[in-house]
Amino acid sequence: MIDIQTTDVSVRYPMQNKPSLPPVSLEIDQGEKILLLGASGSGKSTLALALQGLIPRTIDAEKTGSVAIKGMAPESWSITDACQHVGILFQDPETQFCMVTVEEEIIFGLENIGISVDEIETRLENSLAMTGLTKRRHDSINNLSGGLKQKTAIACLLAIDPETMVLDEPTANLDPQSTEDILQLWMDIAENKNKTLLFIEHNIGNLLPDIDRVIVLSKNGGVITEGPPREVFRHSFSALEEEGVWIPTICREALKLEAEGKMNWSQLPLSLEEWETECTKIGMEKSDIDSTTAEKNQIRNEKPLMEVRNVSFSYRDHQALTNIQFNLYAGEFVALAGANGAGKSTLAKLLAGIHVPSTGSIIRNGTPSENMRTDDIMKQTGFVFQNPEHQFICDTVEDELSYGWRIAGVAQKEWQKDVEEMLAMFHLTDKRHENPFSLSQGQKRRLSVATMLTSKQDLLILDEPTFGQDEANTSALMNILQNLHRNGKTILMITHDMELIEQYAEKVLLVDEGAIKYDGAVDTFSKNRIIASSIRTSTCIKRIETLA
Repeated sequence: MIDIQTTDVSVRYPMQNKPSLPPVSLEIDQGEKILLLGASGSGKSTLALALQGLIPRTIDAEKTGSVAIKGMAPESWSITDACQHVGILFQDPETQFCMVTVEEEIIFGLENIGISVDEIETRLENSLAMTGLTKRRHDSINNLSGGLKQKTAIACLLAIDPETMVLDEPTANLDPQSTEDILQLWMDIAENKNKTLLFIEHNIGNLLPDIDRVIVLSKNGGVITEGPPREVFRHSFSALEEEGVWIPTICREALKLEAEGKMNWSQLPLSLEEWETECTKIGMEKSDIDSTTAEKNQIRNEKPLMEVRNVSFSYRDHQALTNIQFNLYAGEFVALAGANGAGKSTLAKLLAGIHVPSTGSIIRNGTPSENMRTDDIMKQTGFVFQNPEHQFICDTVEDELSYGWRIAGVAQKEWQKDVEEMLAMFHLTDKRHENPFSLSQGQKRRLSVATMLTSKQDLLILDEPTFGQDEANTSALMNILQNLHRNGKTILMITHDMELIEQYAEKVLLVDEGAIKYDGAVDTFSKNRIIASSIRTSTCIKRIETLA
């Protein structure tokens, strides 16, 4: 039975010359687990909104073509009926919250669809338990980390239990162990309840073994290819690479070995386990996976750029950090790692001067922060928020990029060339007159990073800089950061991506339960099972062991 069917569906938002979603036609059967891929800006999230009926029921946009869910037009449903037929997990979880605490948010949706009081309590307890949020049920959502906010959004969707689930970047803010747990949860639900799952995801490695079919959208409209994962990545590798779509490392390296005549796979491996099984059959060493890393500078200045001395920080309802102590040196490229809720984003905001320590001190270039004005701190430290929308203040992309120069009174002729270069560098030239809030999530992320590169701060802090990016844009962004690092910029990057850490960082700060558990070189971190396991990521440990 066909569950989802679109026929030449296209969507154009107001004030846009081109559609955000060029015409696309597809069919998805009841119970299928689909992975929808496409370059950043190809219209994946817009398609998700159209499938639920939010476009055009709630969101002002021009839709042409047709969408049918089990033969019915979703825009014809009432809001309460729509969310029970098709549930959508938004790419940005903050856009769906309207209550104060985790528990209230979950209950709110259930009350709106008329669930009985007793059933609400049962669904509440189950969804909290499934997402590991039982101890966080009374926490303020505003004080949660990005990962815990994403878990809250997932809990809300699980409680409503819709027939079809559209999951837009469902693991983008999750640590690796949480990603593994949540994906297994989705698969169990799909199998036990015959749910249709449509994943829109860039972080696809863990998904592939359980996916029935991959559908790849083109930036220019239509479907590039579709089929089982092994067929898509084997037979359409070049087309996907040209489009800028993420290709799993396992598939990329497997095909590379095959092209070099070193391996003839009986089936293209989709996981480390499958790789190891194939290698064992012929006696090949597991270390044949390419582990080439970027050039890494050594610490170039023994005088700390920043000293963090016994810093603690508390929110109203909980203590986030306790007695944090470490140094940052000029010219370092540092990865800040840790599980969801460990305190990474809070620590980053303290370093950027957004938060003030409850106790302790942060010394910047020899001067305690408490003796500095806020604008002086900002001149030394740039900060890219985990949610890019938190830093947008202008009506157009071009104005956002030029804002710093304009408020400083710099003449346009002195900054216009730099703005043009930034627009081109981050593939935003054709978006220059658009409102930042109308961009795709990947485009918003690129703009948020670009705005921080227009100034000359010594330290650049980035909270999940590759969130929502396709492979081409991730590679381009990391190359930009690497060039800044080579030219002396100090980089601190929050990420859950062990491949990024291994490839670009020279040092790791590991935060766990509000404390620094590791402060040292990437190589030592990667080789130490005990240290690596403290971020609770068996998937990462397996990859580390394979690469070692």
